[in-house]
Amino acid sequence: MHISQFGKLILFALIACSPFPSWAQTTTIERTSVPSSAKSPPSPEPSNSNLRPLSKINIGVPTLNVSESQDTFRYTLGAGDTIKIDVFNVPELSGNQTIAPDGTINISLIGAIKLEGLGLDEANALLREKLNPFLVRNIVNISLISPRPLNIAIVGEVNRPGPRFLNYVGTGGAVSNAATLTRALETASGITSRADISNIQISRRDGVAGRRIIKVNLQDLLEKGDISQDVRILDGDSILVPPLSQASASQSRLVSNSTFSPDTFTIQVAIVGEVNRIGPQTLVYSRSGVLSTGLTGSTNTAGVTSGGGPVTLSRALQAANGVTEIADIRNVQISRLNDKGQRTIVKANLLDLITKADISQDITLTDGDLITVPRLEKTNPSDYLQVAKATFSPTTITVQVVGEAVRPGPLQLRPNSSFTEAISYAGGLTNDADWRAVELYRVNPDGSIMRRDLVADLNLPLNEESNPGLRDRDVIVVRPSFGSSLINSTTRFLGNIINPYSLINNAFRRN
Repeated sequence: MHISQFGKLILFALIACSPFPSWAQTTTIERTSVPSSAKSPPSPEPSNSNLRPLSKINIGVPTLNVSESQDTFRYTLGAGDTIKIDVFNVPELSGNQTIAPDGTINISLIGAIKLEGLGLDEANALLREKLNPFLVRNIVNISLISPRPLNIAIVGEVNRPGPRFLNYVGTGGAVSNAATLTRALETASGITSRADISNIQISRRDGVAGRRIIKVNLQDLLEKGDISQDVRILDGDSILVPPLSQASASQSRLVSNSTFSPDTFTIQVAIVGEVNRIGPQTLVYSRSGVLSTGLTGSTNTAGVTSGGGPVTLSRALQAANGVTEIADIRNVQISRLNDKGQRTIVKANLLDLITKADISQDITLTDGDLITVPRLEKTNPSDYLQVAKATFSPTTITVQVVGEAVRPGPLQLRPNSSFTEAISYAGGLTNDADWRAVELYRVNPDGSIMRRDLVADLNLPLNEESNPGLRDRDVIVVRPSFGSSLINSTTRFLGNIINPYSLINNAFRRN
C-alpha cells in the first residue's frame, strides 16, 4: 500500500502522542508495589532551598522563652465560654452557644460535642469532621464571642493571696484590659514591699505533660520596657510571687510606683526603746499622700497614727512621737522575717541620714517589723543638736516656767529651744526676779534630778554651758531677788500693824 508523504506525517504525529503500555506499567509499579517501610530516604533538598534538611533540625525538649508570646498563650475553650457558630448556608445550625458545665455544645444533627480543652482551630476542625456527611460545601467557622472568667490562684508576696476570678470583660459589657500577669497582680491588691518581681513563677497546665513552670521577670518590664514579660494568663494558672532572698532588701521606688503596686495599704509594726510612745503602730501607705476619712471637710486618716506617704523607718518614729534625747540613732535595729520564716536583724544609722543625706538608711518597712531604738551609753550634746532638728524627733516639747515670770506656766516649744527662748516666751522676768540665779531642773534617765544655776541674759547665744538647749519636761524656776524679798517682808510686817488701826478708824468714821 502506497502512503503519501502527507499521510506519513499524520501517522508519525499520532504515534508520538500515544503513550506506550510499558511506560504506563512502569509508572504504576513504582507507585504501588514498593512498601512504605522500604522507601529510600528523601533526597536532600537543593542548596538554594529555603527549607532545612530534617537531619539538621533540633528536636530536643523545647525551652520556654517568654519573649515568644505564642508559646505562652493558647486560649482553650471551656465551660462558660460563649461562641458563635457559622455554617455556610445552613442558618438552622448557626448561632451563638454557651459551652455547658460539662464542656459540650449541642448541634441538632450530631448531638453533643465536647469542646472543652480545645483551641478554636481544633474546635473548627472537629465540627467540620462531624458535619461533613451532611454538608455539600463543608464551610464551618467558630469564633469566641464572650470568654469565661479565668479561675486562677495567686500566692506569695501579694496583699490579698488566694484564688480569684479574672475577667476579660468589664462591667456593663465594656471591654477591659487583657488578662495579663500585671492585671492579675492588681486584682490581688498589688505586691508587697518585699516581693521579688524578678523571679515570678507561673504554673500552667500543659496537656499530657501535666504542668510546666514559666518564669517571668517584671523588673525587665519596668526598667527596659520588655512587654513580653507581661504574660497573658490562662484558666487554671497558679502564680507565685516569692519574697526577696535578703531580708534587708526592699523594693525600689520604681517598683513602688508601678501599676501593680497598691495605691493604698496598711501595715503594723512595733516600736520599743527610746521613743516617746512605745508599742504597736499602724502605718498607712497612700500613693497620693492623703487619705480620706469619709467625713465632710476632713482629709485626715481616722483610727491610724499617720497619713499617707512611703512607709519608712523615719515615718514610724514620727508615729511614735519621735525619739528621746538619749536615743542611739546610730544603731537602730529592725527585726524582720526572711523567706525561711526566721527573724533577721537589719541595722540603720539615722545619723548618716540627717548629716550625710544617706537615704538608704531610711529603710522601707514591711508588715510585722519590730523596731528597737537603743539608749546612748554617753550623751553627746552636739549630736543632739542635729537629732532635735530631724523629722523623726518630737515636733514640740513642754517646759514649765514658775516663779517671777510675766506669764508663768507650761510652754510648748520646738525641740532644743534655748533656755533664754523659754524666758522670752514666758514674757520675760518681773522686776522682782533674781535674773542672775535662775534654776533649771531636769530629770535624768536614771531618775535623778539635775539642777543648774543660769543667768537669764537674753543676749546670750545658744551654748551648752551658759545657754543650754532644753529637753522635754524641763522646769525653770525664777526666784525673787534678795532686795525684793526684804521689801516684801517689810511691807507685810507693816501691813499687819497698820491694818487694825485703819479698821478702827474706818469704823468711827462710819458712825
